[in-house]
Amino acid sequence: MLVFGWRDEVPWTAAAFVAFFTSRVWRSVIKRPLFQPRDDDPVLRANRFIIVTAGGYLGAGICAAIAAVVGEGQEWLYVAPCFLIMGALQLALLSSRGEA
Repeated sequence: MLVFGWRDEVPWTAAAFVAFFTSRVWRSVIKRPLFQPRDDDPVLRANRFIIVTAGGYLGAGICAAIAAVVGEGQEWLYVAPCFLIMGALQLALLSSRGEA
């Protein structure tokens, strides 16, 4: 994807797609590991899932914002803020502490 993006002169668009979909694959592996560890900690695994989700949204949002600024497509002006907001919400979820 990155190679085709560089060749078509839209590298930031390609980077946004790679960041987003790589995080989706990584999330899938965290959610359903190939081999379940004996000392599996579900809370730690959930936190990793949220961190990867936030990283995917923020990485894609930053790349999308750069793509919009350098002129790779006006649609990125609408997409980038959504990605950045979703990433920030994931970080807020991670930092919130449930009080019972």
